[in-house]
Amino acid sequence: MINTTNDPSTPPTQRSIGELVQSIRDELLGVVHAEIDIAKKELTALGIKIGIIAACAAVLLFLLLSAWVMLLFAAATGLQRAGLPDWASFLIVAGVFVLLAAIAGLVAFLISKKLKAPETTIETAQSAVGAVQGKRRSNAVTYDDTFEELYGKRAETASSE
Repeated sequence: MINTTNDPSTPPTQRSIGELVQSIRDELLGVVHAEIDIAKKELTALGIKIGIIAACAAVLLFLLLSAWVMLLFAAATGLQRAGLPDWASFLIVAGVFVLLAAIAGLVAFLISKKLKAPETTIETAQSAVGAVQGKRRSNAVTYDDTFEELYGKRAETASSE
């Protein structure tokens, strides 16, 4: 018989160990399900907020793009008023943006040439995968290694003193 409370005056219950394990399992499952329900509610609320933010960002980008197009037309119209033909003013505006795009592409290309693979991360990930697969590193310590091989000095024993 097992006392299921911390109160010594409470009489022990007539539950077996199997029944106690089953009740622990049921309570644990209940806690896990409750945590999952809480997580679902929190993630749903977070998802709704993220959706609203994404919709507002899309509207913002559309309006900024529309304003940008209007600014480009205004620049071309300004060049027309300065005495240039229609086709030349729009061609100048387009040419400026092609030139800016080429410069941005060149900068991106030059920066991408300097990028290196994350060597340390790759090495540690490979060693972790190897450890999970049961493989040993080439410089791993074995049980056969002696203290002298590991530390380069002779082990002093208390009995020799």
